[in-house]
Order: sequence, then C-alpha cells, then structure tokens
Amino acid sequence: MARPSSIDQLEPEIREEIGRLRGGGHTIDEILAALRELGAEDISRSALGRHVKNMEQIGAKLRHSRNIAEALVRQLGDAPASRSAQLNIELLHSVILDLNLASEDADADGLAALKGNPEGIMLLAKAIDHLTKSSKADIENQKAIEERVEARVRKETDGKLKDAMKKQGLSKDVAAQIRKQVLGLS
Repeated sequence: MARPSSIDQLEPEIREEIGRLRGGGHTIDEILAALRELGAEDISRSALGRHVKNMEQIGAKLRHSRNIAEALVRQLGDAPASRSAQLNIELLHSVILDLNLASEDADADGLAALKGNPEGIMLLAKAIDHLTKSSKADIENQKAIEERVEARVRKETDGKLKDAMKKQGLSKDVAAQIRKQVLGLS
C-alpha cells in the first residue's frame, strides 16, 4: 500500500483550505504561499501540484458522472423520487449486462472471474435481488404518490362541487347523482 502523500498528512482544515483556494482560482504558487503562512513549511511545490492535479481529475470525473446521470434521469421520466431509483436500477442492469457480455470473451474478466468464487457469485445474486426489490419498491412508491394526489384532487373537487351545487340550489338527489357521475363518489 502506498504511503500517504505529504498533503494527505496535513490537518483537515489545511486540506480544505487548499481546496477552497484552488476552487477560487488561485495558482499553485499562491496556494503554496498561503500554506507557508499557515505553518505548513515542509510541503513541496511538486507535491502540491500532484495533489491539485489529482483533485482536478477527480472533479472532472465527478462532473462527467453527474452529467451522464442527469442525462439518464431526463430520459427516464419526470417524477423526481422515481428518477434516481430508476437511474440506479438502470445502472445496475448495465453493470450486470456488461459483466455477462465480458464473460463471452476468452480473455475477459467478467463472469469467468466468478468461477470458483462463491462470494462473488453471492454478491452478484444479492445485487440482482436488491435490483428486483428496488424496482418493486419504486413501483409501490409511484402508486402511493398517485393515490395521494388523486385523493387530494378528489377532495378539493368534491368541496368545490358541493359549494357550486348549493349556490345553484340543486336538490340533494341531483347533487348526489352529479357527484357520482363526475367524481365517482357516493
């Protein structure tokens, strides 16, 4: 295992300051000067440069991942609660498919790597089980949301309909018939 870099060994507050300064557009030399003022004298310019480069690479990967996730979410639908669940389900489907396709190559790691690896097979089975459960939970969640919205709209509409019928002076029988035909309420 590699030894932690001199930057990784710094106090968390100093590492946060490095990130804040870099996020603010400061150069490596400016950050190094700020570190010297904070008492971090033993940090080399090259170590700081490697750390900043690594931070920028991680940031780029995160931004790329976020952009892909947002694009996938836009394709999956409009319901916010459902979008992230659907995205996770689709991503896991994709991983399992990639693993399956990789196993068809003789040199690929894919499923061939799972041969003789009961723990790996168990983890894959668990992932499939969780995928199935989360898909079912997402459907149930959507159904519950739709039922709540429908009940709320029905209640609001029923109240407005009652008021309108009272203002028009309709009899209770006619009002009940209208409510049943329009709202499906008794």
